[in-house]
Amino acid sequence: MLSLLMLSQIPARVLTAFLPATLTLSGFSGTVWSGQAIRAWIMIDGQPLILGRVQWQLQPWRLGWGSPLTLTSEWGDQIFTSRMSMELSGLTVLRDVSVNFDTSALRAMFPLYLGGTLSGRFDRIEVEQAAVRRARGTVYLQNAIWTANSGNIPLGNYRVDVVGDTGSAQGIVGEVVTESGALVLNGDLSLSIDAYAVKLSATGPVARDDGFRRAVSILATPTAEGFEIVLQGQL
Repeated sequence: MLSLLMLSQIPARVLTAFLPATLTLSGFSGTVWSGQAIRAWIMIDGQPLILGRVQWQLQPWRLGWGSPLTLTSEWGDQIFTSRMSMELSGLTVLRDVSVNFDTSALRAMFPLYLGGTLSGRFDRIEVEQAAVRRARGTVYLQNAIWTANSGNIPLGNYRVDVVGDTGSAQGIVGEVVTESGALVLNGDLSLSIDAYAVKLSATGPVARDDGFRRAVSILATPTAEGFEIVLQGQL
């Protein structure tokens, strides 16, 4: 009984010994089984991505089945929640994933000229060797704008329905649907084990705007109704 009591009171700060070098947590409270860190960030390509406050619940009796870890991170409107499990093969499975953040959070790492709010709801995501292998869910881009030097250009609201397996012939496919807006996008994105592809058609008033067409000309091919974006490459 004494040993069980001692195990149940292992302080949360012990976790620092097991964190990857790219992840930093500070301001611990609670235990390794139920605790929080007030500040957290992860380094991606040498740039910090702030995670904010991180909370967790770990149920060790579920290590052999189900999802023993429930994880939440919050930093303002940036929120991530998921139930997680790790298999002996090294596969990490995330269930009931919910994520929400402003695209400005990515600008330190990617030269994005796109503003808006990204959110996602996934039934399941499988990650192996730091790469997504399977996914099923939906991503939303709300109130999207093009942040041009001459002024912001409102684009619209979009949905990407994601499903698939990178090991299959089709890979993971995301079907792009325009829910509303002056830039109408249709097409799909695909991801395989070692390659990606983007095939989109753009129509609507913004797609015919000369200034916007010039801004995206490095990626787009003009058409009578707007333009097309066709990209593919190796990972």
